[in-house]
Amino acid sequence: MNPDKSLDIERILEILEEQVYQHTGRYFLESEKVLIKGTWEGKDYEEIARDSGYNMHYLRTGVARQLWLLLSEVIGNGIQVKKIYLKNILVKLTKRYYADLEVAKFDNNELVGKTRIYGELPKLKYFYGREEEIKKLKNEVNVLKQRCLAITGVGGIGKTFLTRKLLEEILLETPDIYEYVIWYKVNSASSLDELLSEVIKILNLEINKEDFQTKICLLSNYLDSHKCLIVLDGFERLLQTDNFENKLNYEQLFIKLAEEQHRSCIIVTSQVPLKEMVYVTTTFNIESLRLEGLEESAAMQMLHDKGLGGEECKQLISFYRGDPSELEAVISKIHNFFGGSVKKFFEYQTTLTGERLQAMLNQQFAQSRLLSNLQRQIMIYLAKTMSDNSDRVPFSNLINGLKKELGLELSISEVITSIEILEQRSLVEAYRKSFSKEVSYSLQPVIKKYILVDPFGLVRKMPVQTKIKEVPL
Repeated sequence: MNPDKSLDIERILEILEEQVYQHTGRYFLESEKVLIKGTWEGKDYEEIARDSGYNMHYLRTGVARQLWLLLSEVIGNGIQVKKIYLKNILVKLTKRYYADLEVAKFDNNELVGKTRIYGELPKLKYFYGREEEIKKLKNEVNVLKQRCLAITGVGGIGKTFLTRKLLEEILLETPDIYEYVIWYKVNSASSLDELLSEVIKILNLEINKEDFQTKICLLSNYLDSHKCLIVLDGFERLLQTDNFENKLNYEQLFIKLAEEQHRSCIIVTSQVPLKEMVYVTTTFNIESLRLEGLEESAAMQMLHDKGLGGEECKQLISFYRGDPSELEAVISKIHNFFGGSVKKFFEYQTTLTGERLQAMLNQQFAQSRLLSNLQRQIMIYLAKTMSDNSDRVPFSNLINGLKKELGLELSISEVITSIEILEQRSLVEAYRKSFSKEVSYSLQPVIKKYILVDPFGLVRKMPVQTKIKEVPL
């Protein structure tokens, strides 16, 4: 059913009442239906009372207060539902309801057209923006026939949800385009060899030898004879940068998947760019999309849907770089502790860090193979310097500061390589006014606070590394 043709208030009330009943075990009172219908039609309390015969004071104080609390609990996703936002919330609720009827087919081992789905796809509670990214990725998959795509970015930026939305749009537009879709969520306890074995098992392939090369060849041949789409979600969990043999295995896998002719597509999501995982190959033929925060318009829609408004919302989006998981976390706290006022939140001059970003930073700093000693020192120096004057740090100042204050023996080329890696991972921000000006660096406020506070003592827990001598550029 087309949801745009089903946005009449009677049908919306049926959908909403069904959710209320499932949550509370009761149906709407007649006065509650009157209030919802009147709000949908844009009427104020006085108009609703006049048209319905109810007393205005009763509707406002006896019905509305409890109704908004009820709807906040049932459909608010942790945010208070208010009269002014109700219609917008109900439109989205109804459209989501009809979309979910189609998306429900994406469950494990279900058929969409002739395509069989394997794996547990993440649930989409909401999705904002990303139109340009989806357009680009659909073009890479459907038109350019890319065999391997990478979507990279910091933890919580939306890589998994973007991939889920991309998959949904591709399959709803062309349900028979693939024979199989496999969604594989990488486990930190897994190895690359175990990952290959699991995919081969899902595809029910017979294997004579259990060695790594045989598995790669077997999978590659199958991907050529059968059109599949495979998602490897969270590939950074396998990263072992201090293990040369593992890096060669990653390299062999991606060369086979990206450069050999086959009819399928592999999408990899990772906090770490894939080219960091290889040693030998200088030309890495994998199309990569580095995901940044939401555009302002999409982020504003997210804030409005969750009950925040005012000019300060733009400042909030800028401060948290449009990161959807960070905005989600701070929205909840603004409602809980600051009465839903973004202005009051900024008056306290505090920086809140969401669980997802903190988990990502914990992972980066806890695992010695993810951040080198020098990369940690760069981030610590930037955090300390910015806490003193809040300015961006020119590259020359960064070099001199690391030498002087930390007493490090530096290889300039090592510093350049390290800071490029940090920038690719969105852990530092680079600013270039023009090609003739020196590049400067800074940290996002939430990352700066994490480093300065060091909540779990991970930031300064340096991995053991060999000192490197200073060499000229």
